[in-house]
Amino acid sequence: MRLPDPNGSRAVVVGAAAFHDDALPDLPAVRNNVTDLARILTSPAGTGLPAEHCAVVADDAAFTRLGERVVTAAAEAEDLLLLYYAGHGMLDSHGKLHLALPATDPDRLLWTGLPFATIRETFAEARARTRVVILDCCYSGRAIDGHMTGGTLAGQLDVDGTYTLTATARNETALAPPGASHTAFTGELLTLLTEGDPEGADLLTLGHVYQRLRWVLHRRGLPAPDRCGTRSADLLALTVNHAHRLRPEDVIARYAAHVRAWTRTHGPDHPEVLALRDEHAHAVGESGAPAEAAGLYAALASDTARVLGAHHPETSRAREHHAAWTARAGDPAGAARLSTTLLTDRTTVTRIGPRRAGIPRATGKDQS
Repeated sequence: MRLPDPNGSRAVVVGAAAFHDDALPDLPAVRNNVTDLARILTSPAGTGLPAEHCAVVADDAAFTRLGERVVTAAAEAEDLLLLYYAGHGMLDSHGKLHLALPATDPDRLLWTGLPFATIRETFAEARARTRVVILDCCYSGRAIDGHMTGGTLAGQLDVDGTYTLTATARNETALAPPGASHTAFTGELLTLLTEGDPEGADLLTLGHVYQRLRWVLHRRGLPAPDRCGTRSADLLALTVNHAHRLRPEDVIARYAAHVRAWTRTHGPDHPEVLALRDEHAHAVGESGAPAEAAGLYAALASDTARVLGAHHPETSRAREHHAAWTARAGDPAGAARLSTTLLTDRTTVTRIGPRRAGIPRATGKDQS
């Protein structure tokens, strides 16, 4: 595991937030995506790149030089070459991925969009030791198709370490929740890079970032990310794990603050609020307060039953944790009663209705 060499690394951070064509809705949260990710990449506490090594493309004037920025970065990078894009992902008549630009015309996609194949070819010819592409757009999983084929291009990409991290699978849409500061995928990525993961190593490698994002996004009913890496690219880190610098009470305070913020903006019954309450309760228990955690899970189980239904998998999960933390708090008899009641309720249900376990898919504007 290692951090990149700041002097030998280059990044291009691209955010298409506003579009000329009315058929492509604007994505205001993308502006925050770009600003906050660039801040992490250039922060001494983050990736540590010199500001001049991180090109930001986020307005019409900058997009006229997008190709120049990417080609220059690819020519100069010796260690890490990173490209991030957030915006609309679009498919042509052959199912190939194109990235929407401010002036993209959906009816003339081949002439006005950016084919991902162009980026792939540029990266294949770059000399950087590790090349990373992060895509936050609909159908972004199609960017991985080149890695999975047996063609010449895939073979070129295998020469050195490459890593592609996408917000969705090949046929899924990405989400930009209304009123949120960031798009769903990038918001979780930024939180992880900023706050870290208590269960991770000292460095947050690309491989760990993917696994953690997949777990968190799945739990929240959001599209699951995808990735493809070659050789040891997944061992490269973008930042240190800041969670290791936090005391347990600091972690708890941060979760509590997130719960309050989301409750104010989205209401107490929003799926995100329920998921954050789950994580807050778990953090409280792991900090050495099992009785308090049991109480938090009891309240969560009650609210989840009211919002999602008594037999929803998330309700059962909250009840399971209520019983588990009750036992750890020194009340095995109470935990046994809770478990017995849960088991009885489960046996009376022949089938659970929701399409899959987890909090229902959050609603929001598709980035398609």
